[in-house]
Formats: sequence, structure tokens, C-alpha cells
Amino acid sequence: MIVNGIPSSYRTATTDSVSKAKASKRKADISASANAQDEVVISGQAQIDAASEKQARSTTTFTSFAVEFSRITRNDADVIREHYAAEHEENLTYDSPSTHIWNKYKNPDSPDFRAGMSENERAWAYDQELDLLSGGKHLQMGNPYAFASAGSPPTLSSAAMRANQVCREQIDQSIQDIFDGNEIEVPADASFRLTVDQSDYSIHVTGLEDEELTEAIEQALNRGENGKNLYDHLKLTTPDGEALGVDYVNGHLAEVDTQREMDDRTLSEVKKQAGPTWARYSSTYDPQQEAMNEKILSLTPDSPLNTQENKDRMSAAVRVGAPEIIAEFRTRQQDMNLVINQNRDIDPDGSIALKTYMRAYAQPAVNARKTIEGYYAEAHAENSSYPFLQGLEHIAEKYKRPDSGIFRSDLTKAQRDMAYRQERALLTGARLTLLDPYALASVGGVQTAQASHQSAMQAVLEKMNELRNQR
Repeated sequence: MIVNGIPSSYRTATTDSVSKAKASKRKADISASANAQDEVVISGQAQIDAASEKQARSTTTFTSFAVEFSRITRNDADVIREHYAAEHEENLTYDSPSTHIWNKYKNPDSPDFRAGMSENERAWAYDQELDLLSGGKHLQMGNPYAFASAGSPPTLSSAAMRANQVCREQIDQSIQDIFDGNEIEVPADASFRLTVDQSDYSIHVTGLEDEELTEAIEQALNRGENGKNLYDHLKLTTPDGEALGVDYVNGHLAEVDTQREMDDRTLSEVKKQAGPTWARYSSTYDPQQEAMNEKILSLTPDSPLNTQENKDRMSAAVRVGAPEIIAEFRTRQQDMNLVINQNRDIDPDGSIALKTYMRAYAQPAVNARKTIEGYYAEAHAENSSYPFLQGLEHIAEKYKRPDSGIFRSDLTKAQRDMAYRQERALLTGARLTLLDPYALASVGGVQTAQASHQSAMQAVLEKMNELRNQR
């Protein structure tokens, strides 16, 4: 006979086992009281430690889907970071990393253009490497190239399912810890169901005839956010059409059905619980979408930033959702537009302001390049004294060959790597990186793009004042 989904054999065995367990416990309590004089005295600190440990075990909380989904997201993001790690490190050696990325993937006229890659692979690389420059806050998990070894990239459904599995395992372990911490003995053959009341998120046990055991379990589980976390978990794991709940059989919670397809309702709940991070698994993201430049960014024809590179960069920012980059772009654009509009009487088309801005913006880079060339001048002269190939070998011996007699062990690895790059660039005619803190230390270090913008704006204002005074 089956009552409430529980076989009568389970109920009988459960009732008998619990009764025996309680009788044994009462005997043990009486015996302990009778032999109180034989107790071992425990130190005060040991008692405190034991109490703390017991309290920690008895107040174990259930993990939440949002927490586990966030961990899944970070793990997937790490796969993408690793895929582009070498490229990202190399990008940072350029004075303008974003320009170098654009040259690699968007500028066919550049010697750095990756013609050997497919158009789609370049599109993915462009957006992902640009995002890494700002911390990798919007990496897209649908990247087929970063997850090629896995066969296919993760999806919102697969990420949610992985999080659900971890949640189920964590909640199951938490229940075991709570039972141990509260000295609740559940017979091995006991079977019951856990449900949650949506009105107050209270956890209920159904299927046990032993009312005292049922009450003890409910009292132990209903602490903190356990009811809310279990309710959220059940909304994502209970099959459609069934009442929210999970069975506890043979000492553990039933496993998650990993073969169940998530319908639109469940996916909507996933998005609700996961928060903004779910967008990283977007199925609508298109790395080649370009129909947003003028409409979204409202670029004006007379803006000094109205270049194809900046259009591509801002378009990528919109695609992956980087409002901070868009805000920076608009701020600079608004600065220039404001100055141009305020000085139409002396610079009608804004051409003088634009030329002044571009010249002043580039000047720090010109100065930095001269400083860097001077810093490495002596080493470059030495390298150049050898035939070309021997000169390259000489640079390698100084910075890459620890067994060489001229290896610069007095420098840090970072200093050696930078010197190796810069001296090779000087010898081969390649472009120097302006992100060289060692060569630029004497002039205050590497200048940021924001500092360059501010100095350029100051130059524009001074030029406008000069023109006005000449009238």
C-alpha cells in the first residue's frame, strides 16, 4: 500500500527505526546522568571551540543559483581569457592597444592584418580583445573559437544546467551537515519530499509518519535564506506541470534531470535569478553587426574622433554592452563640439580647432618616442655594430639566454622583455611601443589617453583665444 507516494514498508521501517533510536538515546542520557562523577572535564576553550563548530554545522545554509551561476560564468570567462592571453599581452605593449587590435582585425592595409584568419574569427577576436582592455567585463560565451576544444561553446541552457547540478550537490551536502549538527538521525531507508511554501518560503517535509522527526527536520532546515534558495532552485529543476518539490531517498536528494529541455518559461526564470551575467550567453550577439554607428553614437561630421577605427571600436562596445567606453567617447566628442560651436565666429568650419586638437593630441606620443629612442640609443648603436642577423642574436643573448655570458640578470624579467622588444624594433625598423615605463620614467611615465585629450583641449582653447585676440 502507498500513502502520499511513500510505500507502507518504508513507513513501518522508518517508524520502528526511529523508535529504537529514541529509546537508545534515552538510555544513554540516563546512563550519562548516573555516571556524572566519571565525566572528563573539558577545558573552557575546548568547550567554546566545540560549541562554535557545532553551531556552524547546525546553521549551514543552502547555496543559491545566482552564486553558482556566477561561478560558472567566471569559469567560462577564464577559458576565453586564456584563449586570447598571448594576444592580450602583446596588445598591451603598444602605445595604443585598441589601434593595434583594429589594425590586426579591421584594417587590411596594415602589415599586422591577420589575413590568414576567417572574417568571422577576426570579428570575434576584435570584440573580445577590445573588451579585455577594459577588464573583460562583457566577454561573450558563445565564442566558437575559444571553446573549439570543447566541441561547441556553452549556452545559457547548458550553463544553467551546470549551475543546477552544483546547487543540488551543495544543498544535499548542506542537508547532511545540518542533520549532523542538529543530531538528527534519519533512518537509511527513510524517504520523504521537500516542498516550499511560496508565501513565506518555509520548507515542509511530507511523507514521514514520525511527526517528531518531521518537525525536527523542518525546524533545522528553516533558517536564514534556505527556504528562498531552495524555492528558486526548485523553480529551475522541477519538471513542467509538477508541484515544486524534490525527493529525499536513500540518504540523498534526487539527482537533477540533466536531459530535460528548458522551455521559455524556465529560461526566463534563469535570466531573472542570474541577473545581468546571463547576457554573456546571448544567442543574438553578432560580432559583425555594424548597423549601429551613426544612429546610436550620433557621430557628427566635424568630430576629430569620427574615424573608421573609432566607429568600429564604439560599435564593438555597443555590441558587447560597454557603456563606460561609450560615455568616454561621447565626453571627448562633446568637449570638441562645444569648443567648435562657441568659436564659430573665428573658426566657422571648425577646421583650425580640429587641426590644433589632432596635432596636440599626437605630440605626447612624438615626445615619448624621442625619449625612448634616446634611452636605448647606446644599446642600439652596439647592436647595429654587428651584421643584421648577428645583431638580433646579440639582443637575444642579452635578454633571452640565461646561459649567455652577457645575459642581463641584473634586470627584472619585465625590464628584459621590454628592452628585448624595443631594441629589436629599433634594429628592424618596427614600431616602438610607447607603453615603456622604464624609458619614460624620467619624464613622468606613460601618458594616458585621457591626459593626452586634456592637453589637446587646452591647446585648442589657447589657439581660439589667440585668434580672438588677433581680431
